[in-house]
Amino acid sequence: MNKFLFLFFLPLNILAIDPDREYILTPDSINWDYKELLVTTADGFDLNTWIYATNPDKEQDKVLIIAYPDAGNMSYFVYHASILANLGFTVVTFDYRGFGKSDDFEIKPNNLFHIEFSNDLKSIVDFTDKRFKDKSIGIWGSSMGTMVTTYAFEDIKDKIDFLIYDAFVYDPIEHIQRIKSLKGKETFSPIDANEYIQKWKVIDIPILIFAGKEDNITTAQDARANKDKFSIKPEVQIYDGGHLMGFQHKGDSMGFGGWYSFQMKRFIEEIR
Repeated sequence: MNKFLFLFFLPLNILAIDPDREYILTPDSINWDYKELLVTTADGFDLNTWIYATNPDKEQDKVLIIAYPDAGNMSYFVYHASILANLGFTVVTFDYRGFGKSDDFEIKPNNLFHIEFSNDLKSIVDFTDKRFKDKSIGIWGSSMGTMVTTYAFEDIKDKIDFLIYDAFVYDPIEHIQRIKSLKGKETFSPIDANEYIQKWKVIDIPILIFAGKEDNITTAQDARANKDKFSIKPEVQIYDGGHLMGFQHKGDSMGFGGWYSFQMKRFIEEIR
């Protein structure tokens, strides 16, 4: 398979926790300036973290933390992160425990996520908040990353200013049923579905939700039907494509990530 296609298609369609310990790229592979740091969680796990320097000519005074899906590691999002950094954002990527170069952790591959991943995100938010005191902070969560972020929200809401979700999981029970029906895979939620649903209903900061027209797991209809159930009504952007294929938005004359990153930038700039 072409390396470019491998980077952007394979890890996004597994729908099971499938960490990759090896990095397929690093930011300096594409000549992007970055820092590699370890962040230690409250329970003693070291998480490998990359901080992408912003394009100084387009400085936005905003930080984006990437909470990626359930497969691969942060190296699969080097191009995504560099596109956002080039738009003027400082970008923070990290590996959950058990992923990439972060500390070992026993993964249950059939879980939708691990609660410990939310603890990882809390530690990354705390670290980012202390390091970038004068910048607004947002999280871009995708698929499993939306669950990780939602579960952590109550503990991080005072330190973040906005959320961007793609392939948002609204109901774990329905999500499990769809994966079983469409993919033939048994999956399990580590938390009660009603508890999770109540957590996203009280999200009260600006939120942008992406959904793919051809995504039959986390559907565009879900995004439309649930937008009035949040404490603050989210903006919903529907793109042509399947599960997590927004960066490959069909007919995008702006190139890879062009339409998607434009929508992100516009949304962030409009936040007051």
